[in-house]
Amino acid sequence: MEKPFQSFFWAGCGALLLALVSCTPRQSETRDERLKWNLATLQGDYESQGHRNPKWDKDAVEALKNFAGIRVQPEDNLETRADLVGYSAESAVNAGCDDPLIKYLYCRYAPGSSAKTLSQRQDEFRLIAKDMEKSGYSPVRKFYANVSAAEWLWARRNTNLWPEVRQFRSVALEDLGQALQDKTLPGEEAYQACDAFFQMVGRNDRELTNAYVTIQKLLFNNRPKWATAYLIKADYYLLYAWHGRGNGNADQVTEEGWRLFRERLAESEQALNRAWALDPKNARTPVLMIQVAEGQQKKRPEMESWFQRAMNLDPNNYEACRGKLHYLYPQWYGSREDMLAFGRECVASTNWGGHVPLILVDAHSELVGSLSAANRDAYWELPDVWPDIKAAYEKFSQANPNATRFRYPYAAYAFRCGQWQDFNEQIALLRKTGDDLNVSYFGGREAFDKMVGIAGQQK
Repeated sequence: MEKPFQSFFWAGCGALLLALVSCTPRQSETRDERLKWNLATLQGDYESQGHRNPKWDKDAVEALKNFAGIRVQPEDNLETRADLVGYSAESAVNAGCDDPLIKYLYCRYAPGSSAKTLSQRQDEFRLIAKDMEKSGYSPVRKFYANVSAAEWLWARRNTNLWPEVRQFRSVALEDLGQALQDKTLPGEEAYQACDAFFQMVGRNDRELTNAYVTIQKLLFNNRPKWATAYLIKADYYLLYAWHGRGNGNADQVTEEGWRLFRERLAESEQALNRAWALDPKNARTPVLMIQVAEGQQKKRPEMESWFQRAMNLDPNNYEACRGKLHYLYPQWYGSREDMLAFGRECVASTNWGGHVPLILVDAHSELVGSLSAANRDAYWELPDVWPDIKAAYEKFSQANPNATRFRYPYAAYAFRCGQWQDFNEQIALLRKTGDDLNVSYFGGREAFDKMVGIAGQQK
């Protein structure tokens, strides 16, 4: 029989353990949990707050469900999901739907919207953002509407539109602040929203810093032990470090630029170490660590250790692969041979999927981009180029049987490499999808017809 003191002792330990667990903030959400949250703030909010009508409800809900899938699993049939969002949203709008969230999806994804002029798209996004602000939708949805409006208005750097751009950015930051105070907001959603804002204002040091000052107060005051707060801090300091350094070659960086670069990268690394300690299941942390390791001139084994952690957590981690590929650039710590060896590993792997096989295409694209214009055509004739590109796209096609849009770049690369039969095959497969062929991808109708004519003569 247990003694009274022992009973009291173990009961006290249980209470203490329960208290400690309850004080520990929740970290990474599962994808199912993120999907549930996205469906609640998309389909759920549409059903309670949206402009509903039996004429378009089915199409509207279908668009929202597929968009929720994109938010949670962008690497899973992204092209197909994006097309489904666009077609469903377009059907709803054509049926008379005036709901601002559905119109936002229409403007982002619908084929009919993409054919409009810049001025028309600016007018649409401007109106949608204002309508979203007056709606009952979640602050994070309003945030993205305002970001889109600001980006479209600033697409051509028209200074006459700058006052409007600033206004939309300001409202977006207010919406982001409200979203970050919602403790049901998933960490990845918070990170992506903050990163989107940082990237939007990233050319302006003052705007970037002011935005982070606002964001970090909300993050660390409300959830000081949230790993995502440290990820967002790391993301900011990583971008801010490159601002301090500048984009020139190493011999063009000033002593002050190097000092700022080192100090800010150290802040980013410290934040990432804290995020990893709080949540070692978040694949976002090692992805950012790869970028920090590159900037800090860490040896390759250090980068590889973080890369393996990222891929172990997410075998379809295209961002981690892009980070490693960049580390292996000849101007950094690798060579052409290193880049292509890694790209071929991405194609050959039986564990990695999603868009990872296309890293080999990225490798060749980056290598040719580093050449002078006079030498680029010759690159596509090198004997190892086309076999690599074909292998990458064929592997991607096998892993993503419902994807179709990858055939546009596949055909374009075939043309550059003088592979006329492969070009014709990809164009024929695109025509079989039943969709209108997007000739604008190839530079317009005249340019496309010329390419078809050249390929036809070379049979």
